Amino acid sequence: MRNPYYESTIHRQIREKRENRKDRIKEDLMFYGNDVLKSDEMKQAFEQTHHQWSTVGEHTFRVAFSSVMICYALRKLGVKVSVPAVVIGSLCHDLGILGRSEKYSSKKECYTEHPKDSVTVARELVDELPDKTEDIIERHMWPAGDSQAPNSIEGLVVSVADKYSAVKDLVKGSEVNNTGVKNYLQNEREKIRKTIKNHKRQ
Repeated sequence: MRNPYYESTIHRQIREKRENRKDRIKEDLMFYGNDVLKSDEMKQAFEQTHHQWSTVGEHTFRVAFSSVMICYALRKLGVKVSVPAVVIGSLCHDLGILGRSEKYSSKKECYTEHPKDSVTVARELVDELPDKTEDIIERHMWPAGDSQAPNSIEGLVVSVADKYSAVKDLVKGSEVNNTGVKNYLQNEREKIRKTIKNHKRQ
């Protein structure tokens, strides 16, 4: 039987490692993506609904966090990966979607055109945007739609993180209070509870 002290020590160490990793990710985001984070576009991103139950800003941060975390894991495996390219690429990947209802006439047009528009926004926000970062942004929709596969491991990282985060957005909903964005699961739970109560009364 394990010693409770031993187990609590292990759990504390795991928790501390997670906290340290979160702090490192935040530092990387602030250091490499400072211009993007301070931009008006990023402020607007938290005001526009995205993936039905989230906002562009929330989704962007989920993608950025997941992407940098994957980079850390790849580096531990000895795979060379550019964290600056991933940070900027992930933070800018959906900024072209801002003003979606005015810019695009259909969902299909939005899917196909917003990556190019996001590259345009990124060029305005970041001096001397590297080709690798442009590629990350322009091909982040892969394998959805007509998007081509990324040309780099960094592009693949952001594309995978984007799909993972999109699913999380749809299931988990908004994590920011008072955004006006509904939480899908919470609403479904309330519907089920009301149905059960009504059924019991009958």
